Amino acid sequence: MNKLKQFVNLKRLGFLPSWIILFMDMGIVFFASVSSYFVFSTIGVQFYSTVPLLYRLLFYVTLLFFYFLLFKTYKGIIRYSSIKDAIRLFKAVFSTFITLLLVDTLYLIYSGQHIFVIFTIFLSSLVILFSLIFFRIAVKWLFKYLSVTDGSNSVENLAIIGVNSTTIALAEAFVNDSSTYNLCFFIDKNKYLNDKKILGIPVIAKSNSIIAILRFYKIKHVVLIKNYLPEEEEIAFLEACLENKIVVYNPKLVSGFDNSLNTTKSLKRYTLEELLYRETISIDNPNVINRLKGKTILVTGGAGSIGSEIVNQLAHFEPAKIVIVDQAETPLNTLQLNMSQAFPSLTCHYELITIGNREEVFSVFEHFQPEIVFHAAAYKHVPVLETNFRQAIKVNILGTKNVLEAAAAFGADRFVLISTDKAVNPTNIMGASKRIAEIMVQSYFHSQTSENKMKIITTRFGNVLGSNGSVVHLFEEQIKKGGPVTVTHPEINRFFMTIPEACKLVLEAGAMGSGGEIYIFDMGKPVLIRNLAEKMIRLSGKEPYTDIDIVFIGLRPGEKLYEEILADSSKTLPTYHPKILIAQDRVLSYELVTAFLAKIATVNFQDKASVIAAFQELVPEFIQTSKDC
Repeated sequence: MNKLKQFVNLKRLGFLPSWIILFMDMGIVFFASVSSYFVFSTIGVQFYSTVPLLYRLLFYVTLLFFYFLLFKTYKGIIRYSSIKDAIRLFKAVFSTFITLLLVDTLYLIYSGQHIFVIFTIFLSSLVILFSLIFFRIAVKWLFKYLSVTDGSNSVENLAIIGVNSTTIALAEAFVNDSSTYNLCFFIDKNKYLNDKKILGIPVIAKSNSIIAILRFYKIKHVVLIKNYLPEEEEIAFLEACLENKIVVYNPKLVSGFDNSLNTTKSLKRYTLEELLYRETISIDNPNVINRLKGKTILVTGGAGSIGSEIVNQLAHFEPAKIVIVDQAETPLNTLQLNMSQAFPSLTCHYELITIGNREEVFSVFEHFQPEIVFHAAAYKHVPVLETNFRQAIKVNILGTKNVLEAAAAFGADRFVLISTDKAVNPTNIMGASKRIAEIMVQSYFHSQTSENKMKIITTRFGNVLGSNGSVVHLFEEQIKKGGPVTVTHPEINRFFMTIPEACKLVLEAGAMGSGGEIYIFDMGKPVLIRNLAEKMIRLSGKEPYTDIDIVFIGLRPGEKLYEEILADSSKTLPTYHPKILIAQDRVLSYELVTAFLAKIATVNFQDKASVIAAFQELVPEFIQTSKDC
């Protein structure tokens, strides 16, 4: 047997084609039929000679072959055989027996003679049925044995939380595929289910503490269907599992489980996004569809993390065309390749320009004349802009001015600015530049006199998980290298939202706005970055401060301890969407803003202090915290 284990490599062993399984089944049928005949002959059974033996045997085998094809008994994967396969085999064999019985009865009525000895046909059918089932059980057991004894593919004990139709379907898949996990038991809070069995698997329901049961039985792998537990219980349970190094899985497609499915590929670990407990934001507003369908839409910064997701979501609303503007060549090329594969029938144009170049911006707008503009292009890294403050002026402020005025000049109906929570009571150049951009687009909207004035909307939200330059990427790289993970301050916190969530709300706010609003998004509760680092370390299977250290390196230039969504003097108004509010900030005259823009466009600032002083003229709440100015 040891030689067999060495010879058989389960990871490289593929699945047999269906025709080979059918051929093997027919071999078993032929062998069982001939064996049955000789056994019956030996014990003295007298067969009818109405039809020659060879013809009877061929008719019997051919009939079974027909019903195997009809009921598709050969379609399953033998190593994952289940009760469903046994039922299909039973149908085929039983149908064969009934057909033979019918043929014999009709022949008896017609000629007064029998063809078959019915009780031998019945017993032969049972032998064939049990032989086919035994063959599948033997193969299944062999694979299980080889899996257990193969050190490179050890079996882990696993439990499933909750008993319902979904988890029972999942359990059946585990029973059929036991090569990686050994399903030990269900855990449920209904004490009436305690000591009951489902699919032969016991149910434990004697304790209100799920984590206590897992620890008692030393279970390190558990499956939890999302939202099966109440939110507070789920939060506490996931936290406890992280602390006890218990891996929690979420099945991706429970409804798709069948006897041919490999359960190891259908499970995924709970992700960081799920562990941050953000309630999923869903947008189902026909107004969004009406605003976007059949329109020419331009997205600046379209190759970035936010911009590319906006482009991806816009594609589902059937716009006439999407114009994607970005200065980064490689990301723009990557987006073009992805979009051509995902949406081959959608018309997209990719423009490699910088929004700081007014002539290039106006040329693109003149050529395509977009009806809706999503302005996501901006420099956003706080420490970089603290030293490269001229680029904050050139791109975040004057670049926004170029896009805004080009949109108005060529008849755009809507202009949506993507802003940031760092614009609230800014403490750095980046945040102040984005606040100036907000003030500029608001004042421009109120300065318009035309009845068909362009609707200008600002959306403001915090950090997004997985965006370019996100702290999550930094932590992932540091964890891969074995640490340490660097956090700027023990008490620093941030609001987090997933990229798809943020972009859905951008589209929703852009559709609902009538102009002049600053929409803020419900970002949930702020997350301590220290706690985020600890969760990510535990998700990697390591223990923070033991396996991988966390070190605090001090706040970076211009960085806040706490991000804000609203300024202190702001008020909010509700909208029809519970996740979107309207911030009421002061509106300045466009003449004042225009004078400021003319000043910073012409004056050559030689030092950072001059830039800060100029910014504070328009944003008096801007208090620079960086130590290098």
